Amino acid sequence: MKRIILPALLFSNVLVSKNVVSESIFLSDDGLEALNPKAESDKPTEAKNDHALSPIVQRQNGLFDQHKEVDYTAMYKIYQVESIFQSLQQNPIEKRLLSKNAEGSAEQDPYALSESLLKEAKHHLGKRYVWGAVGPSRFDCSGFTSYVCKKNGITIPRTSIMQAKVGKKVSKKNLKPGDLIFFDTSKHHKGYVNHVGIYLGDHKFIHASSARKKVMISSLNKTFYNNRFKWGRRVGQKQMTDKVH
Repeated sequence: MKRIILPALLFSNVLVSKNVVSESIFLSDDGLEALNPKAESDKPTEAKNDHALSPIVQRQNGLFDQHKEVDYTAMYKIYQVESIFQSLQQNPIEKRLLSKNAEGSAEQDPYALSESLLKEAKHHLGKRYVWGAVGPSRFDCSGFTSYVCKKNGITIPRTSIMQAKVGKKVSKKNLKPGDLIFFDTSKHHKGYVNHVGIYLGDHKFIHASSARKKVMISSLNKTFYNNRFKWGRRVGQKQMTDKVH
């Protein structure tokens, strides 16, 4: 298979132009896990394939196709540039709008919102995991959470690294059903968020798993997820009872 080494020009300077950044490929969260295809071979079964090379989502400019592989070290650097650029681009008004969207409607009953959000999430159980997919027939992890939230009137960013910045931050012990939960699934806990799911209650969560290639329910008590949990974010709901749905 051909390998594409992306030009260093795209990430040689953080202050690249908007046009250059917009032309670089849009990485999904699980794409970050492909930086080292051989890493984490000792993972539990559920996550053993997280680092498999993923197909590149075809761009409108035709630069990439689904049958080629990419240098993920280069891609991750571009992804970092895009994330930094997005942060620099957010003016105070945009930040307030983002915060408002993530909080949802103040008039909506929080428990009803949680019920609706979890019902929508479970409706997609078993659907295929496809890197870069945003639904409704297939998803990657952040495509799944953004789709479910959008169906419930909550607008959040597309990638997990950006989703991890919106809403109210909550600890593991204070998680409520409907909270987004974030993980660093890299082998050496490199510090960046690269996976996201939706908390169901009773230490369970629903997510689009790149390892099992489908939307499924997993347990936070499982060693792999327990050790890699970062934090939760409450978007659109305030107080819900902590029960399984």
